[in-house]
Amino acid sequence: MTDIGRRQFVRDGLVFAATAGVSAAPSVARDTASTTRIAWLAGNAGPLPTPAYLEALRTGLGSWNWVEGRNLTIDARWGEPASAERLASELLALRPNILVAQGAMVLGARNLKTRIPIVFGFSGDPVEAKLVTSFSRPGGNLTGIAMQSLDLVGKRLELLKEIMPSLARVAILANPAHPGEQLELQASRQAAEKLGITVSYFAVSSARDFATAWPALLQAHAEAIVAFPDALIMSQARAIAIFAKQNGIPAVSGWSEFADEGNLLTYGPNLRATWAQAAGFVDRILRGARPAELPVEQPSSFELVVNQRTATELGLTLPAAISMRTDRMIR
Repeated sequence: MTDIGRRQFVRDGLVFAATAGVSAAPSVARDTASTTRIAWLAGNAGPLPTPAYLEALRTGLGSWNWVEGRNLTIDARWGEPASAERLASELLALRPNILVAQGAMVLGARNLKTRIPIVFGFSGDPVEAKLVTSFSRPGGNLTGIAMQSLDLVGKRLELLKEIMPSLARVAILANPAHPGEQLELQASRQAAEKLGITVSYFAVSSARDFATAWPALLQAHAEAIVAFPDALIMSQARAIAIFAKQNGIPAVSGWSEFADEGNLLTYGPNLRATWAQAAGFVDRILRGARPAELPVEQPSSFELVVNQRTATELGLTLPAAISMRTDRMIR
């Protein structure tokens, strides 16, 4: 992990879940010799490799001696957030011990008011989203990993400034409905001011909004784009990359898939490692812990991913210091 990567998140993320409720869920301790059922509810968000995340969860569970086919069964569903309640209902009919939900899918699962424990890895602020009462005392039947980090917002701007020393104007693309978005915007403005950068904000609430954002972004004479990571932004990662290359405007964000889709770089949590980390919550709950008493964690693994091909296309030279800190270089 890079030195940058050792910085911890302040708040937020994607989502693992069981299905929410308002009162503390009972413990669900299980004999490891019996078969335990886990439900996985994930979103279809463009390039996000949700099967890879499920595999990461499987690997993490294996490290705690939960092995599919021996003492574990996993039922999975994928869909759009609008289908979350329906898909969660299908999974709950299978009587799982825990429902693990990815991204915004947890919000739909929560609406079913089930008492089954929820383990999440949420990309937004779980307190603002009303998933938990607080980070230290979740208070209900949900807990997990919060991936939003206000510290990382500044680090992404610093990386851009290292690559483009004369950078003066940055456009922020963000989904205003994403819990914690205003905190992230405030942190961005504070970090940008210290770097001598002017920030312009462009709200995108749906895929249709990008068509309006592009000309406005050009009119603002933005020299770079910082996209706040969430499912909507990732679903449009390739479209952002195409626009960025056509107009010579590098774009950065927080999840590696953004760089894989052709954007300049990402700095944020290693999502596969985060899903493996979430397996620890599943294990503790299955062995009797109450979600209400398990503090929400932040990711333990971070990565800087740089797309060298995109840098070359944009005519950018990567400083040696950044190349040395890069965890993965896309060539």
